[in-house]
Amino acid sequence: MNFDVRVPLIAVVSLLATVIAVSAEDKPAPGAPVHLQQGWSEETADRWHFISQGTALIPYEWFVALEQPGQPPGQTALIKAPENLQRLGFLPEPASATNPDGLAIGLYSTPVDIPDGRHACWKGNWLGLGCAGCHTGQVSYRGQQIRIEGGPSHIDIDAFVAQLVGSIGAVLQNQDGAAQRFMARVKAPPADVQSGLQCFGGVLQAAAKFNQVVGANSGDTAGGAGRLDAHGAGLNQLLAGPFRLMTDPADIGETRNYAHLTAPVRYPALWDTPRFNWVLYNASIRQPLTRNIVEALGVLAPIKHDATMIGPDVMHGIQMENVVWGQRKLMDLRSPRWPEAVLGALDPKRALRGQLVYVSACANCHDAAPTEAASGACSEIQIPLVDLRKIGTDPEQATTFNRRKIALSKIGGPDAMSNYKAAEVLTGNIAALWIARSKDNAASAAEINCGRPNQFRAPLAYRARPLNGIWAMAPYLHNGSVPSLNDLLLPPSQRPKTFYVGNWEFNPDIVGYDMKAQTPGAFLFDTSVRGNSNAGHTYGTDMTEDDRKALIEYLKTL
Repeated sequence: MNFDVRVPLIAVVSLLATVIAVSAEDKPAPGAPVHLQQGWSEETADRWHFISQGTALIPYEWFVALEQPGQPPGQTALIKAPENLQRLGFLPEPASATNPDGLAIGLYSTPVDIPDGRHACWKGNWLGLGCAGCHTGQVSYRGQQIRIEGGPSHIDIDAFVAQLVGSIGAVLQNQDGAAQRFMARVKAPPADVQSGLQCFGGVLQAAAKFNQVVGANSGDTAGGAGRLDAHGAGLNQLLAGPFRLMTDPADIGETRNYAHLTAPVRYPALWDTPRFNWVLYNASIRQPLTRNIVEALGVLAPIKHDATMIGPDVMHGIQMENVVWGQRKLMDLRSPRWPEAVLGALDPKRALRGQLVYVSACANCHDAAPTEAASGACSEIQIPLVDLRKIGTDPEQATTFNRRKIALSKIGGPDAMSNYKAAEVLTGNIAALWIARSKDNAASAAEINCGRPNQFRAPLAYRARPLNGIWAMAPYLHNGSVPSLNDLLLPPSQRPKTFYVGNWEFNPDIVGYDMKAQTPGAFLFDTSVRGNSNAGHTYGTDMTEDDRKALIEYLKTL
């Protein structure tokens, strides 16, 4: 997040049974999303959608009062308006006990009391972005929505943050009376709000100075809808930007730790990931708990930026119990089955032919689907790795993760250190501190970690995950550079060079979104930009059209 202004062969009988079972669904009613059977209760899904992991973007009372920036005179629509959040790729939900302000999935209120950097500007409730924001998918087909729990979302985090910062800037400058309207809406003591705004103004000024030094955004690859350079942006937020303002206003941060964002990736699907032996696209993190800790820190969970940061007593705002609850529930999440009642009936004969094509073209790298584990079971899925030179897809995510160094000398650490080894130490200290507090904590950590040690690495390779639920993961490749399964099975030279992302209308024939139309909030994806290459993964690209269609039909059944 940039806080700048701006399978072995499956028996024929098994396959036929799957097709028959899926086609037995009732035709859903239009309107509300269809919720597929993925192993979660309604209560679990609802809590997952709005649970806090401790990330904190801006004061919550401010967020619900901020107007969308750049509106014509006289228009004062709020950022939190459902239609605005939907344009930004969020999934708005009605007000409920877990969502009292009727916000979108992934947004919530969380308390913060860590006087460091921007988080020193407001003691109280802050707006948080939870895991469900990026990992709850939805597709639309002929007016019917289909919810995909744990699927990739469409949110454009950069555009969302730009709205937040732009609106706060309009209040600070009182553009067209924005300050008066804001103060009238905020449900907090006026003196506290004024003091907080003054403090935040200093944060934005320091950010502007920092950006002048590092040339922020000038070399960045825009993420757009459904993508984020999570590794790069997280490190910038955690170790580069102006975070010591309260103790040293002249210190704008550690500019040596800044790197331009050139490796945006699409949000990955989460089913089965708790069982993967290594996670992330480059299979770089071993332990579930520390992986979730580093993710929370990268999305602005508060942390004290001093010597404690690299010691055993690090002070932070990650809500560890919620993080553990979420990971435990992900162990029960199942991949979504193709909803025939909405997307159309599967063709068993064609799918059986496609299964043979799969064995020839795909099975050397991808399992079709792992054996389903019992609820909470600790079985492990060994994920194959494919060397960058062999897979041929865009190398930016793996190479930047491998090469980036950071300086920790300002907080008593080494002057140059591998970024992923620093993350291993920091997350390990946070996990150890929480585990040591109680036997219950230790038992919870052991339950979700399943014996995996805290290890970070940086192979120059990408993982090949199982293909169950692949129909619900468009667009494809780790960087989202290929719109559909049909396009992925074409030679790279025949894949679309540009297309729009952000449209939720699904095309069941090609298995992907309709990316030809520029719908509201759409982002133009250009495969010629650094980090956006759609090359590589040439497996199966020389097959006949009939074989390609048969393989796609089989993949729908997984």
